[in-house]
Order: sequence, then structure tokens, then C-alpha cells
Amino acid sequence: MRILIMIIGILLFALVTAILMLWGMRKAYFQKERLANMLFSKASEKVMRYLKTHDTITEKEMRSLVEGIQAREFMSRNSAVILADEKFTAKLTELMCKDGLIEPVKQGKPVYKKKTKEAK
Repeated sequence: MRILIMIIGILLFALVTAILMLWGMRKAYFQKERLANMLFSKASEKVMRYLKTHDTITEKEMRSLVEGIQAREFMSRNSAVILADEKFTAKLTELMCKDGLIEPVKQGKPVYKKKTKEAK
């Protein structure tokens, strides 16, 4: 009887260990994606805060505004930092336009304003 209890205990311990290992591996696999999402979220919040006090923002202003923002997960050594990158700013403006947060002032110009709610 005691041997059966020990075998069941060992099997349960192995099962819990395997579940924790799989959870950790999955978390590590998707870490870059979560960090990128955190960066875009923080950057868009900073741009929207800027647009509360200003009418418009250019891509150059947006680039300098979001430069240096960091994203870091709890209990992780890895972090992501925004450098003055045109690709990031282009992707940020694309995502913010798609989400309906900002809209272009003039077609083809890199100037954006806060999107206003239209009356129906």
C-alpha cells in the first residue's frame, strides 16, 4: 500500500513539473510579442497625452516623444526599448489610425490629429 502511494506521489510530482515547464516555455516563446505590444501601448498612451494639450503631431515629433520608452515584464531580465526608429513610428501611426485614435490632417502629409467623434 505504501509503495502505491509513493508511486502516485512521484507521478503527480512529475506531472506538475511537466506542466510548469510547458508554461514557462510558452511564456518565453511569446515574450517578444508581449514586449512589442507593451511598447506600442505605452507609446500610443504618450502620444494621446500629448494630443490633449496640442492640436496636431508630426511623425518627427512623435518619434522624439516616444524615444526611450521601455517595456519590461515582471521578474524578467529581458526588456525592450524604443530607439529613434522610423519603422516603429510608421507602424505606431498605422496602428493608431486603424484603432481610430488619430487621423491624418492632410492626405500624404505626416501630420496627425486626434480623431473626433462624428455626430450621426
